[in-house]
Amino acid sequence: MPKLSILYRSKFRAAAFVVEGVNLQDVQVIALELKKDRLSYALYGIFLALHLYGLAYYFRYTDKTREALRNSADKILFWDCCYFEEYRMLNRMLGTEKARNVFFWNPLSRWSSDRKYLKKQLDYLKARGFAFFTFDPADAEKYAISRIRNVNRKLPVQEDVKWDFYFIGAPKDRRAFIENLEKRLKAKGFTTNFKLVESKADYVSNYDNIKLSAQSKCIVDVMSPEQQGLTLRPFDALFLEKKLITNCASVKKFDFYDPANIYVIEGDDLIGLDEFMATPYKKLDETLVCRYEVNQWIRENFLN
Repeated sequence: MPKLSILYRSKFRAAAFVVEGVNLQDVQVIALELKKDRLSYALYGIFLALHLYGLAYYFRYTDKTREALRNSADKILFWDCCYFEEYRMLNRMLGTEKARNVFFWNPLSRWSSDRKYLKKQLDYLKARGFAFFTFDPADAEKYAISRIRNVNRKLPVQEDVKWDFYFIGAPKDRRAFIENLEKRLKAKGFTTNFKLVESKADYVSNYDNIKLSAQSKCIVDVMSPEQQGLTLRPFDALFLEKKLITNCASVKKFDFYDPANIYVIEGDDLIGLDEFMATPYKKLDETLVCRYEVNQWIRENFLN
């Protein structure tokens, strides 16, 4: 019998990429696979709204998923995988004797922009034994939930370096900053590979993203204004032993920060960047690096 079951959605590809890297003997990984026909989807919504959770549960998940959930461990970790009403349903169906933990791997605004709604849902589930964790300091403070280190999957990838700077991401409200940054880097004589993801055609798999990151000398991290916790790019850089340039000043507070490896953008002049890029990467202690790797992270936080 596993000690911990991690529940995730394969639809959320970045989370799936990390969770599928878990290889601990005492941990079971369960993909919440949904029924795909329209009738099941409609009936699920109706029964969920009526709080008929047994019927909603039946029409929500495939037979294989329901069987896996019946055999799940006494400790559950939901990996940012459900709407709040779905957590209520799963709370009823899995039983209150199981320890129920939720790790928000994205800002809570992913699920709703209504703070009052989020607080109400969190309070309801807290009162029923749920424990919530987030990597984002703003969310931890606003919603009184536990802050925890962010985490990523470490892959042993070796590639020849092909360019100086690499960035990939949706433009969101960052387009002007990203495009201006690439322009300034090119003006200084650096080579770049910037990919703006604006459609399915632009999508790069997580594995290919790691390969492209490994082909760069420095990974570029551009934070959205609404996010305070670190994105995954600093951890890609950490695991691949690549330099990082970021607009996130709070990275200086982390134990892996070293000015030889991480350049924080402050203003438009990129003062000292040439010297930063000319300085060799400073190798960090492996014990420190592994604290952010998914298997070690699970051991420390959810298997004690």
